[in-house]
Amino acid sequence: MPAHYPTPVKARLLGAHAYLEDHHLSYFKTDLFAQFRVCKNRGWAILHAGEDRRHPAIETRGRKPIITPADLQRMEEILWKYGFSARRLTWKGLANEANIQASNQTVERAIGTLQYRNM
Repeated sequence: MPAHYPTPVKARLLGAHAYLEDHHLSYFKTDLFAQFRVCKNRGWAILHAGEDRRHPAIETRGRKPIITPADLQRMEEILWKYGFSARRLTWKGLANEANIQASNQTVERAIGTLQYRNM
């Protein structure tokens, strides 16, 4: 059996598998592989090729952010509200105006994610 199967064979195998699963029909996957003349090992590889095992849709690892997107929005609104005079605020002053308890460096990093310098 070939090590690589052309895309139409893979598509037919995946389509038949999806149809049988969606209609809750009982079947053996080995019979499905035999029907499309695909060896068992490659058949399983084709069925599992589209699945992403490593990365969930929402990242749950790591530390929770100190400055939330809502906090970032409040700080940005303060900058827009005071305009040019807001440039005199320090990072700590900006955090105090927005009622956020964070260090200067944390505020500077969070504001940096807005990419004002790239505008």
